[in-house]
Formats: sequence, C-alpha cells, structure tokens
Amino acid sequence: MAMSSVADAATVKPAVVSVTATPTTLLSPGGTVKLAITTRGATRCTIKSSAPIPGFPKTVRCSSGHATATASVPTNTTASSKTVRFRVIAHANGRKSRARAASVSEAAGQGAIGATLDVEDFTGATVAVTMTQVIDPATGANEFYTPNPGDRFVAVDMTLQNPGTATISDDANNDTTVIGTDSQAYTADFDSVAECTNFGYGEFTLLPNESESGCVVYELPLSVNVKAVQFSLGGNTADVAQWTQ
Repeated sequence: MAMSSVADAATVKPAVVSVTATPTTLLSPGGTVKLAITTRGATRCTIKSSAPIPGFPKTVRCSSGHATATASVPTNTTASSKTVRFRVIAHANGRKSRARAASVSEAAGQGAIGATLDVEDFTGATVAVTMTQVIDPATGANEFYTPNPGDRFVAVDMTLQNPGTATISDDANNDTTVIGTDSQAYTADFDSVAECTNFGYGEFTLLPNESESGCVVYELPLSVNVKAVQFSLGGNTADVAQWTQ
C-alpha cells in the first residue's frame, strides 16, 4: 500500500492553483510587485515575465504549496500604458503544469509633444494631460510684458481632462516644468502672452469628464531651447509625465 502511494504521488501532475500580483497597477516610474503563488503537487515553479525585468525568468521552491517572489518593474518611458504578465509553471517528477498568469498595468510615462499621458496625484485621482504645443517664442500680452534682455518668452500650451468621478483642483504653474537643452529645470514665469491664457492665473478646477485648456509661460535664455516638458499633479513627484520635442 505504501509503495502504491509513492507511485501515485510520482504520477500526480503538478498544478498552479492561483497567481496574484500586488499591486495590479503601477505609475509610470514602475515599482516593486509581489507575486503570491499557490500550487499542488509541485516541487519548483518557473516564473517568466512578458517584458524584460531584472532577475527573470526565475525559479522558486514551491513544494510547500505556496511561494512568493518580487519583481522590480522598470520605468515606462513610452507614450502608451503597458501590461506586464507574469506566467508561472509548476514542475515535479519530470512533469510540468499548465501556465497561470497575473498581470500588472503600468501607466504611460513619456511621449512627444501632442501626446496624451495620464498623471495621478497622491490620492490616485487622474488627469489626462495633452501637451498640445510649445510656442517658441511667445509674445507678451501687451507692452508691459517683456522678457529680460537676452531672454525670450516660451509658452507650453496644454489641455487637462478629468476622466474620474471626483472634482480635481490644482495649479498648472506649479505642476509644469520645462527642461532646457542646458539640462536646467525652468519654473513658471507668471507673465502673460498673446497666444494663450494661463488658466485662472495657473489654477484650474475640473469637474468629472470636464476639460480645460491653457498655457504656462516661461522665460528662457535665447541660447537655450526646450528639450522636454514635465508635469506632476499636486506635487506627486512619484508620477512625473514627460514630453519631448
């Protein structure tokens, strides 16, 4: 009877009962994902990822019926959100199971001027930001708005849209930064230009499904061009979207 039980155990096909990933969504900078695996009749598990991730594929022991693993998902530098799938296969006695998978979605992180990228604040509220154009040079709204000698006005024109169910209020002047070709970060100048308006002096309030367009004005040296535009909502520097010229 004992020999029969051993023989039966040797012929049991291993199985992956479940795979879960925590968290299931990441901001564009990526982050650490924890995988929890439940198996039956397995001694080891192979984990593969659909995107290049340091340390994967990897093999973990799962003879206890449970296993965990962590994955460091890198920054998403594309203009589209992406999904990373983790596939797990259980092994025992020369046999392997069917694969089970868990998925993690990662927000878009970078695009060209004109692209729309989602940006989250600390509460998880999202604004869809479209950097429409960079107006370079921009013209002062009247004779009282003039750049300093050796400088020029540059305006970043954008549309902000609230896809959520909660009202979002913030200040585009604080949220938007220009990176120059000198690798310096430039903050809002607060001057007015003829080509576009600065929201409500930078402030905007978006009701659910509402959008608003405006621009943020900068004063740049004549020798410096705009290399990139960055936007972070409500000071959440963990989620910074970037548009390049």
